[in-house]
Amino acid sequence: MIRHSVSFKFRPDITNEEAKAMDAAVAEFYASYQGFTAAHRGFDLGMREGNYDYSVSVDFESRELYLAYAEDGAHQQLIAKFIAPNIVARAAVQFEF
Repeated sequence: MIRHSVSFKFRPDITNEEAKAMDAAVAEFYASYQGFTAAHRGFDLGMREGNYDYSVSVDFESRELYLAYAEDGAHQQLIAKFIAPNIVARAAVQFEF
């Protein structure tokens, strides 16, 4: 199994409405995408100073399924329309478990 985890730091002037719209778009994409075994997303709870603001973790049965997800057109549109305009930093890792 491959787990893809990615965290985002929002731009300083993001509104609550923009953050919620991004989250709703991520949820909609995950509801329609069939190539993973599990997906989780959420906003940071603010329990530690310096944390990133939003994170997703998605599990795949193989590297090939992860790579297909990473290159998927709808996934790329989600990134371009809702994620990239709202963030200043991204940190990601893929690992086997």
